[in-house]
Amino acid sequence: MKKKNKVCYNTLVKQLENMDTQICQLKEQIKQLKSCFITNEQEEVCMDEIEADRAAMEAIGEICLDALLDIESKGDA
Repeated sequence: MKKKNKVCYNTLVKQLENMDTQICQLKEQIKQLKSCFITNEQEEVCMDEIEADRAAMEAIGEICLDALLDIESKGDA
């Protein structure tokens, strides 16, 4: 019985090691992706663009809220 448990523990340890390796690889890939997307140069920010984006988000939010309120409930819930 102890031998069977030892085999299970060895299998679990191997699986954990594989998971750890994969996590480390993913971490490195994420770092590489971040470095591709993040630039050191500061881009010029246009306040009109920010305000337009904010207004669009508010409009979309209102549309989604209205759509949710228009849905009739189904059943007793």
